[in-house]
Formats: sequence, C-alpha cells, structure tokens
Amino acid sequence: MLSTIPYTLPLLPRLNSTLLSAITPTSPSYPFYHTSNPRIFSFISDHWLALASPIIVYWVLSLAFHALDVAQIPYFESKRIHESPEVLSRNKATVMQVVNAVVLQQVIQTILGFFWMDAEPSQNEMWNDDLQEMAKLGGVVGQAVVLVLGDRTGQSLLMKHGKDIVSWTYWWGIPLAQFYAAFLIMDTWQYFLHRAFHTSRFLYRHFHSVHHRLYVPFAFGALYNHPVEGLVLDSLGAVVAETLSGMSTRQAALLFALSSAKTVDDHCGYRLWWDPCQFLFHNNVDYHDIHHQSYGIKKNFSQPFFTNWDNLLGTKMTREQAQNRFKKSAQTGSKSKSTPVLKVSKIE
Repeated sequence: MLSTIPYTLPLLPRLNSTLLSAITPTSPSYPFYHTSNPRIFSFISDHWLALASPIIVYWVLSLAFHALDVAQIPYFESKRIHESPEVLSRNKATVMQVVNAVVLQQVIQTILGFFWMDAEPSQNEMWNDDLQEMAKLGGVVGQAVVLVLGDRTGQSLLMKHGKDIVSWTYWWGIPLAQFYAAFLIMDTWQYFLHRAFHTSRFLYRHFHSVHHRLYVPFAFGALYNHPVEGLVLDSLGAVVAETLSGMSTRQAALLFALSSAKTVDDHCGYRLWWDPCQFLFHNNVDYHDIHHQSYGIKKNFSQPFFTNWDNLLGTKMTREQAQNRFKKSAQTGSKSKSTPVLKVSKIE
C-alpha cells in the first residue's frame, strides 16, 4: 500500500464476525503500480527521487516545448497563443535571468524537501502487512456500505463483492482521495497567497512583479519568481499539501512531478486539445495566459489544478471576457499614447 491509514469510525454500525471474515481479502491482489522493493529504482532512494522528480520533469518538459519554439513546426505554430516575436519584444527578462532564477528556486525547494521529508521511507511503510491493513479497513468499508444501503442490501452486496470493494478501496480509493485532497490543498494555498501578492502593493512591487516580467509566458519560465515568493507560494505549498494529505514518500514523488509538469504546461504558450494537462483541467495554459496580460492581471488567480476559488470568489475571466477587455484596452490605448500597453508594476 502507498501509505498506512488509521481506520477507526466508532459511530458506524458493527458487523458480525462472519461478514467481516467474508469481506477480508485473503490474498493481496496487487495493482500494476505496486512494488515490494525498498526502492522504486535501484540507483536512487525514494527520498531523493521525491526531491529530483519535479526538477527532472520540469526541465525535460520545458526543453521539449522550447524545442518546438525553435523548430517552428507549422502545426504547433498554428496553436500558439502569441506570435513568436512577442516573446522577445514584450517580455522584460532575459533568458539567462529566467534560467538563473529557476535554478535558484529549485535549489531552495530541494533543501526544504530534504529536511522536511523523511530521509527514507519508514520500515513500516515499506514492509507493512497489506492483508492486515486491509482487514482493519474492511470493517470500516463494510460499516459504511451497510449504513448507506441498509442491512439487507448492504450485507448482500458485501457477501458477493466485499473483498473486491475492500481491495479497490485500499489500492485505489484511498490513494486517489489523497491526491485529490492534495490538489485542493495546494490550490487553496496558492490561490489566497497569489491573490495577496496582487492586492498588496508592497508584495507585488517587491516580489510578484518579477514573475509578471514575462508578459508572454514560455515553458521554462514557469518558475521564474522572486526566491521568497518561490519558497512561500510553490515550495511550501507542495510540502504542506503532501503532509496534510498523509502521503507516503512515493506518493510525494508523483505529486511533485505532476505539479511540476502542470505548471510548465500552464506556461508553454500552446493550445493543444490533446494535451492531458489542458483537456483534463479547465485551469490550463489558456486560462493562465489571461492572468499574464494587463487586462487580466487581477483575474484567474487559481493555480495549478482547479478554478474553484476563482469561481466562488468572482475572480474568473473567460477568454471571451478577456477578448472584450483587450478590445477596450486597445481602444483606450489608441486614444492616449501616453498610456503604455503593459505596466505590470501597476496595482489597480
């Protein structure tokens, strides 16, 4: 199992010993992702894998998008949000400034993770008795099924499929719930801090304005931040989400890799319908690009996964709304040449 969960829900109805025995798996049916090895890869510990995975994913994916930028393949050029020359003409940071800032942030996040996370997975975590854990879980699953479906229907279902239900809950239900919880926690952490970095003149001017020097985002500039912002917003947000969701080291490695891939994709500059990060999440490259424009700088604070907080608190801007704002901004700009098209340091 990816992690051990305490199973104690005293308010649920008790099950008789016969039913408990019937729903307790007698042999562990391992899923495809399971391994009994103390390390996923023999050449690196799980601890260092969790620290290295987001960095490896970041540079492999961002350099792949950079290769597309350079190659200028017609299909991908047609999917660009901005014309290629805009990157050079409108961005206020050089490539080396971006690379240096990203490397610095990744060094800081690695140091934080090294001390925050366990040096190695615990002996219990790596060698726990899966059948014993499922036996403890089985009581809670059985109680929940009986409570929801009633005694007769619930017990009938458990007698027929109880072992499969418990096994699925153990190997899939709990881990998926942990990842969903981690996504929500990370989104909540980043939304309110990100919004604060925009609504506070001091925070924006001294910290967050660095990231908005990239008016036209590109993939390897996803983590171009002030180091303080990078630590508080991104690095701490990830480890808090991992900790509060009760993840194991191996789950953390996957969470960090996924969040790193997502933030790179959100800044890649291409609308690709087949890209998993773009068709699975409404909070995608198009959504975040609006936030990087002068007319959307006070909208679309949510990142990196869902748009829940923007929806709830009225800070969401659709592409249609963005286009209308852009037209109004362009008309205003044409009437007053003294007003610059982009002024990212200005707080409205």
